[in-house]
Amino acid sequence: MKARKDLSSREVDNLHQNLMRRLGDSSVPTLPEVAVKVIQLVGNPNATLKQFVDVVQNDQALTGRLLRSANSAAFAQRQPVTQLQRAMILLGLDRLKAMALGFHLSQAAAKDEGDFSFKKLWTHSIFRAWAAFRLTEYFDRTITGEAFIVGLMLDAGIPMMPKLAGPNYSKAVNHADLPARQYQAELNTFEFTHLDVIAALARMWKLPPLLTKPMLNHHSSPDAMDPKDPESVLRAVAYFVGTLQLEPDDQHAPTGAAIAAAKRLFNLSPEEVKKAFKNAASDFRSTKEMFSHILDESISVEQILSHANLEMTESTAATSSTPPAPTARFESSGLVLEVEAAGSHKVKVYVADASGNRLLSEEIEPRNRTPDEIRKILMLDTAPKELIDRVCNEMKRMAA
Repeated sequence: MKARKDLSSREVDNLHQNLMRRLGDSSVPTLPEVAVKVIQLVGNPNATLKQFVDVVQNDQALTGRLLRSANSAAFAQRQPVTQLQRAMILLGLDRLKAMALGFHLSQAAAKDEGDFSFKKLWTHSIFRAWAAFRLTEYFDRTITGEAFIVGLMLDAGIPMMPKLAGPNYSKAVNHADLPARQYQAELNTFEFTHLDVIAALARMWKLPPLLTKPMLNHHSSPDAMDPKDPESVLRAVAYFVGTLQLEPDDQHAPTGAAIAAAKRLFNLSPEEVKKAFKNAASDFRSTKEMFSHILDESISVEQILSHANLEMTESTAATSSTPPAPTARFESSGLVLEVEAAGSHKVKVYVADASGNRLLSEEIEPRNRTPDEIRKILMLDTAPKELIDRVCNEMKRMAA
């Protein structure tokens, strides 16, 4: 069996076809007619609120949850909201798209968890979804609903991986690890990753490319966002919210990389991002009932918000005025890589901006890593291959 990182494009297409067959034979359900019609409306930029009302009113479970959301404290209504049309007006078209489709997609995807519980993951996904919604508001309010769906479904393939990949999955992938490292473990160990599962589900459910492309590329750092291009906005937002560490982890203290990413992708300050997080937390509270089927009640949104805000806090490594002198230095596209020996066949690598402010630090044992793995670890997806090769050669020399 080849690892996913070694598959050709033709083998990947065959893989997705095989996954579709396996998912179709498992307990993953087909989407109900209402969800199919909502997907069609989401793919229609001219769809109206009335068209959504006409579709959603045929789904009693969805209607009930939308009404409960409209009656939450967030909307501060003096009289109870009892009519679906009134609830949808209060929620607005973009929230309606987000919640109606998100409800059905998460229900379908969460059906096949097997013996494992992934409610913590789904709870974090709800926050990522609202954070994506709120960040997208800064650039294009017409696609905030799509941003929510993308954020919600980024990790929807993970709960299915233990059943599809076998019992070794939980041994090879540490779910307390950083998202990028979890994905790297999948690439190196298994024939497919959770992104391949999402690709198969997207085909089965006929999700539009505007939703699927950002989901499938969210582990690859994009170029600077083009606010006039919806796909560019969604891809940048998906990458950003997908990298956030939303639970405490003493081994992976914030490095300042999220601050640098927010600046590079969106030109947003930490304060602006924290404002989006604060609004996302409020949205999370108002829709808890809507997503109760995937929610871990033991996790508070205040905990998640605290960890998200910590990602937007300058780290000691990023602000130190007396950093150790590097042994080797490389420059490319406004970034500086500083490499020094760390002993035991390891090196310490710092990524800094042109002013010398350190944005990221990693301790790496280069003899166990490929150039592509090192590129991912250092979040240098857009760096020239020549630079990566030079850095890898120097790292191996220092660690020898």
